[in-house]
Amino acid sequence: MAIDCPKLSDFLFRRTPDWDMELARDRFPLDYTYLGLYESQNWDAFSGTVHTWDRVHVAMDNDDGCWDQMDADTFTNGECVKQDMCGPTRLEIGWGSTRSTYGKYHRDYTTRPFCMDRLRHIEEARQQLGAIVEGLRDLPEQIQSNFQKLLAVRQADYIHVCSQTNSFPTVTVSNSIFTNNCTRINLGSSTKVPTSKLSMQYLNHFAPTLMYKGYFNKKFLSGKEGMSPAGKFTIMTDIQTQQELTNANPALTGMYKAADFTKGGQFFSYGVMGGCGDWLFKVDPQPMRFLHTGNGVLIRVRPYQNVSATVGKKPQFDSLYENATIQLSHIYARSARVVYTGDITSVHPDMPFAARSLNGKWSWKQPDAFQYRDPETGTNCTYYNDKKNRGYFLGEFEIGMKTIYPEIEMWVLHLREAQAVTDIPLSATFTNPAPNSDGTYQTLTPYNSGCDTTEEV
Repeated sequence: MAIDCPKLSDFLFRRTPDWDMELARDRFPLDYTYLGLYESQNWDAFSGTVHTWDRVHVAMDNDDGCWDQMDADTFTNGECVKQDMCGPTRLEIGWGSTRSTYGKYHRDYTTRPFCMDRLRHIEEARQQLGAIVEGLRDLPEQIQSNFQKLLAVRQADYIHVCSQTNSFPTVTVSNSIFTNNCTRINLGSSTKVPTSKLSMQYLNHFAPTLMYKGYFNKKFLSGKEGMSPAGKFTIMTDIQTQQELTNANPALTGMYKAADFTKGGQFFSYGVMGGCGDWLFKVDPQPMRFLHTGNGVLIRVRPYQNVSATVGKKPQFDSLYENATIQLSHIYARSARVVYTGDITSVHPDMPFAARSLNGKWSWKQPDAFQYRDPETGTNCTYYNDKKNRGYFLGEFEIGMKTIYPEIEMWVLHLREAQAVTDIPLSATFTNPAPNSDGTYQTLTPYNSGCDTTEEV
């Protein structure tokens, strides 16, 4: 059904008789885990939308065996094991470079328009709008964090699949495997679907590989990797998986004290909340979860659906997310990537364009004329706003991500489930005693004998 543009609803309620003045707010947790995970810089203005960069490589020596034996008694190589001292054998070290590119991405978020001449006739409009604006302020950081998470997956080299049965398969990441506006991942085959939950054995299996690839920056099981202390790997996963891993390995978990992860503890500054062996855990409140629809195609499910409220919409936690059996967890390293935010600087002193924020900060807009498109019906409304009595909030997001060392991170696709619960029966059978003649089991005598004594159970 088409909307009536002149009467566009702003989703504010009207007061009824016997109405409580105090408004309640939502308590849903938000996800900010990827903000600050990587180094952040500005994307300089006037520098295009795609940047090219080179990574320089120096080849390994790979010495091919025994060195030539030196012999001062001869200057000719009469024997292959003796060295010509005036012309010794030389091995050459090579080098090279890899050229890559990275781009910038943009998304606008907006609210539906508000009309002052309507708002000033609605009871408690100030209180309602105060609660709405308070809720809106919490969203930009979550929007950025969620997109950085998705972009980090899309810029990985591989997705690793937790499946010893299928010999630890990997999926080569390319833009083509992300379909339906990045809501689905095509793994290419059902053999690439995980067959196991995450385990410490699986993580430890890949620990040496990560070290060989440079996780600890030119050191082996030492050094300090940004958000990881010396000799520790960091993994981001859900709290249930973390609990399963730590509970199944009490000896390794016992290496840590609860105080290590509280303020002042040795691991507090790294934003982690638990440890097991050489691994530290950071909890992702909204890890990416999927359903397998067949043939290796995964469809993403989100924690909340927006459903109808008494007026407008409300978020509702979805049990589909709770019960989804496939999840992506992230072994991360701060040095792997750099995140860029768009920059707006002056073009010329005589051209005073408005200052704008590109990190999602809401700004209030009241243009002389604007268009609004209803997201549910697709209806386009044009508003002439010479009275300046209409306005809306706009948030602009501009993010770029340069993935420098994808090999020192791992995205692991694994099985998961909600905590299994089993009944705990009584140790002995209990039988009710015989009731009183009136069918009750107790006679309750009041402290004051003058009270009614007929109240029995």
